[in-house]
Amino acid sequence: MARSSRKNSSSFSQRIAGFKSIFAPENRNTSLATSIVVGVALAGLLAWGVPKLRSRLLERSLAQAERSDSDDSGMHVVSYETLPAWFDETRQQLVSSRVRSAVGDLSTIDQTRLSRARDAMLSTGWFQDIRQIRLADGGGFLVDASFHTPFAIIRHGEFDFLVTPEGRLMPMEWPAGHRPATPHYVALLGASSAAPAAVGERWSGADVAAGLELARAIASESWYSKIAGIELSRVASENALILVTNDGGRLIWGRAPDDRSVAEVPTETKLRTIDYLFRTTGRVDAGGGRIIDLRGDLVTVRADDVAVGGGEETTTTTTR
Repeated sequence: MARSSRKNSSSFSQRIAGFKSIFAPENRNTSLATSIVVGVALAGLLAWGVPKLRSRLLERSLAQAERSDSDDSGMHVVSYETLPAWFDETRQQLVSSRVRSAVGDLSTIDQTRLSRARDAMLSTGWFQDIRQIRLADGGGFLVDASFHTPFAIIRHGEFDFLVTPEGRLMPMEWPAGHRPATPHYVALLGASSAAPAAVGERWSGADVAAGLELARAIASESWYSKIAGIELSRVASENALILVTNDGGRLIWGRAPDDRSVAEVPTETKLRTIDYLFRTTGRVDAGGGRIIDLRGDLVTVRADDVAVGGGEETTTTTTR
């Protein structure tokens, strides 16, 4: 019994001794040294890794910025469900630039981008209505729109102004006589009133209204491209519109097509006369320096220096 007690007491003493040895000075020194080594290693890893991580993050940030810069020209670009043939690349870029300026740096999830883009497009003067606008890939916009139709030129002062069939001012003008050869726009010459103050407003003046009415009446004719302009300068004094051809010839049309009078043959007769000239001669005039008068029952041809209201006729023909 005493032996067993001594054995248990010895085992317990060894356990206590082992437990105490953990806190012995030499072990504490060893643990401290190990901790120091581990700490130094961690510090070294941090010293090496943090700058490396920071560098990688910076590189990624710069790369994203470069991609953003390179894609900026494509951001907010407007694409369309359908486009008229005359709405060329230059006009599309101008609209996209206006939209880009209006939208700025707004987030792609900001719904005000759509309304801003729509307002910016309408402000250009090219659009009659924006039926729908929605977000497209890459931060751009897909648009279903109806367009104002460029139809004619009105010359006033030193400039040619583009207008719709109703005479609404469009956002395009050229120095007088320097508009593009295509598409073909008839020029209304000698308008009495100046251009409207803002794009989209209607050009005023009875002479302009009469000239546009005549341009609309002949726009579908096969010889329309032969007509360079319509003179308005004699509308107020003589109620006479004059067609000017590409070859410098002139045709006195007379009143606006809807302004019918017993003093003149109807519009249909005047159109048939020009059709006959075009079919038989390939021209719609009698050459430069000569005027064809379409107003009466007899078609007359005379020198261009004779006033519209009278003068000796040099040629008379009946082609109706």
